[in-house]
Amino acid sequence: MTQTEPQETPASQESTLREYFVTTVVCTIFALFVTTFVVHPMTVPTPSMEPTILVGDRLLIDKFSFRNGYYPGIPLAPEREIRRGDIVVFKFPNNPDTLYVKRAIGLPGEELEIRGGSVYINGSALDEPYKVHRDSALDDGRNYPRDPHRGNRRNNPTPIKIPDGNYFVMGDNRDDSADSRYFGFLPRSHIVGRPLVVFWSYEDASDAYLKSSIPEMLGLYLERIVFFVTRTRWSRMGHVVS
Repeated sequence: MTQTEPQETPASQESTLREYFVTTVVCTIFALFVTTFVVHPMTVPTPSMEPTILVGDRLLIDKFSFRNGYYPGIPLAPEREIRRGDIVVFKFPNNPDTLYVKRAIGLPGEELEIRGGSVYINGSALDEPYKVHRDSALDDGRNYPRDPHRGNRRNNPTPIKIPDGNYFVMGDNRDDSADSRYFGFLPRSHIVGRPLVVFWSYEDASDAYLKSSIPEMLGLYLERIVFFVTRTRWSRMGHVVS
């Protein structure tokens, strides 16, 4: 005589569905918490930080340690202040929905001057092994630049004082970077974190970030699928950003 297996009751089915629902909600909340306060992915679309960060680098951003060092921190949690030379990710002052990545060059309270492409802090020239100049035609215009569309002036012959709570940030690619020379000082409250590591790097076209229409975006994603193996910079995966 054979015994039939007990059938699952409607109550047990509802319990299973409830467990799946609760698990999905908890995972979603956890993922949102992590991407909002701890770590967040970011794609770099422009060459302003080359050769340190390349166009098409996908970065993981630490959103915790700088914030924990500035706002009332969590005891025993990682925290640290922003130091000169740190690469920071911040909300673009003219459009807070857009994230930029630059290097902190001038700190609050310091006096900064740029002459002939060199940065002077409180009268002393900075040693900047990370920077590059790809355009030898440096403009010695007398007006301190605020708008990148008004020309290529990259110097400020009169020293400027960085206000408290603000930073002066610049791209490592000094001749192709819209930074504090153009949009002014960066408030501390706009800084959201620092890049940690390259988790993927793909050799996008230089104008890829300008493609915004649906056909252009579909073509861009299709191109990334087709050329995933050949255009992925495998050697940069896991590269620590500094």
